[in-house]
Amino acid sequence: MSQIEHHPQDDTLFSYAAGSLPAALALVVGCHLQVCSTCRSQVRSGESLGGELMTALAPKTLSDRARANVLQRLDMQQSQSDCEQVSVGSETIVSPAAPVKGAMPSLLQKILKEQDFDALPWKKTIAPGLKQIVIDCDEGQARLLRITAGQKMPVHSHRGSELTLILSGGYSDTLGQFNAGDVADLDGSTEHQPLADDDMDCICLAGMDAPLLFKGWLAKLIQPFVGM
Repeated sequence: MSQIEHHPQDDTLFSYAAGSLPAALALVVGCHLQVCSTCRSQVRSGESLGGELMTALAPKTLSDRARANVLQRLDMQQSQSDCEQVSVGSETIVSPAAPVKGAMPSLLQKILKEQDFDALPWKKTIAPGLKQIVIDCDEGQARLLRITAGQKMPVHSHRGSELTLILSGGYSDTLGQFNAGDVADLDGSTEHQPLADDDMDCICLAGMDAPLLFKGWLAKLIQPFVGM
């Protein structure tokens, strides 16, 4: 199994630990944590730091409702260090880490009610060699993308933040080679054109807090139909 080379940025992980990431981005980070012990450790450090900062604040009396919410969240937490939780829409999911890269993360299995990528109801888009599944989120956009082996995505940049986790296969772009488990943590400063590896389809989970910014008249023309 190859080592994970690309991780979320530190500020992304700390935002996740603080619970401040939009749901679509938090879903991507949560799935990455299931295969990356390095980032799990960093998130735990962020949670510990947040706890220390909270204890330094002056105490404030909780309302009955707030106290009940806190107790409910504590009850949901599991003692195992390899368990992660992520909010998708209004639901918080706690799930054990999946050790196998290239398999569907258990977080996605719970959401999509499937365990196999090939069993999913992939929707063709107008873009050649691209299929997708939209995942409903209260905050941002999340979707599974399936890029045919050897196919290029349209050249694009980003109006906001984008996190892309490779689940199966891989792709290359100006930033390097991305394989299963790797995360591309991108913002508006990056323009790229992912090219799926020749040997197999590239399946990835993308979370965005704003639509992509495509380059070229044809890509811009089909963007409303693709929905990205």
